[in-house]
Amino acid sequence: MLNHPSRANLEKTVRALAAFPTRHTRSRHIHEAANWLVAQFRSVGYKNVALSPYRHDGLRLSNVVCTKPGAVKTTIILCAHYDSIMERADDAEARAPGANDNATGVAVLLETARLLAATPLRASVRFVAFSGEEQGLWGSSAYAAQIRRENLPVRFVLNLDQVGFPDARRAVIVEDDRRNRVRANDAPSRRLADTIERLAKAHTKLPVTRGPIYSSDYMPFEANVHTVVGLYESGKYPAYHTRADTPEKVDFAYL
Repeated sequence: MLNHPSRANLEKTVRALAAFPTRHTRSRHIHEAANWLVAQFRSVGYKNVALSPYRHDGLRLSNVVCTKPGAVKTTIILCAHYDSIMERADDAEARAPGANDNATGVAVLLETARLLAATPLRASVRFVAFSGEEQGLWGSSAYAAQIRRENLPVRFVLNLDQVGFPDARRAVIVEDDRRNRVRANDAPSRRLADTIERLAKAHTKLPVTRGPIYSSDYMPFEANVHTVVGLYESGKYPAYHTRADTPEKVDFAYL
């Protein structure tokens, strides 16, 4: 599997998501993007794919959840947000392609789902795409509350948010939990990040930098006493939250 990620698939996903006029959570296009994602998960062989609805600030919104059952109920959550935004956070109509933030994370989510589709796994996996991240983690907060009500046994949560713009070293940042709401999460998060770092060094040419989790969709899960980690790009992205966040700025070889 490590030899078969498709750069063409990654680029196709980023370009398709960036082609929506905006994926602002308050726009009608957020629902179109959600339905498009459902179709993509189904196209690579998954049947258990659904919109997970929630309400926030008077809006009816959805996360997209694709479940791969394993031999046990213990579940890994791999997640990324699919909404986008531009400079004015309240502008739901302006062009906001969101190619790097965060079509790149969603592209990795979909490609990982494709690569794992035919492989039996011990743990179950939920691939989850969130809306409302840019407005304050709306979708991930709703979903964290939902799985808490389900009493779902979560092994860990891995979040992908902006993963397509490297620094000169082409490093990847592995994020772990450091002194956030639940201090007991820190040690297991650090051990998991250590494992990810070892795997990256053994199986890729990417240098690894370590950093703290910060202000993305893993935070509501951390507050629920789940082990969380993240992957993040190492570059300083110049088009963050602007209409200039287009696919041409994404480094697809790095992705």
